[in-house]
Amino acid sequence: ISTSTVIRKLNDFQFKHDFSRLPQIMSWDEYAFTKGKMSFIAQDFDNLNIITVLEGRTQAIIRNHFLRYNRAVRCQVKIITMDMFSPYYDLAKHLFPYAKIVLDRFHIVQHLSRAMSRVRVQIMKQFERKSHEYKAIKRYWKLIQQD
Repeated sequence: ISTSTVIRKLNDFQFKHDFSRLPQIMSWDEYAFTKGKMSFIAQDFDNLNIITVLEGRTQAIIRNHFLRYNRAVRCQVKIITMDMFSPYYDLAKHLFPYAKIVLDRFHIVQHLSRAMSRVRVQIMKQFERKSHEYKAIKRYWKLIQQD
């Protein structure tokens, strides 16, 4: 089928929202929707069903969507997994007062890996560029990143 048909069908597609229930465990994340623009996605953690996809990830967009759910429904959410994007954390605490916030494993490992890499580079800079130590730390960086 043509590209224009796919685009037209995607533009016609809309989620059917059931504002009477939410899962007990939700996952929040963002993804690149179009070049340079991030979108928000929420899904049921247990069965991986998508709850919603929003065109932006701003607090206002997310807040306005979840405020369409009754407070009693929002209070039934027990856990929300998310990355370390701080506006999500503040918003989740406000919208879901009884939910525990859990940082997802992928982003924790990514954060630790970047921190280890920064420390490795700082140590490398203490040596002369032609020294054995400098070359060893630069060459065998994967060994430092292993479990």
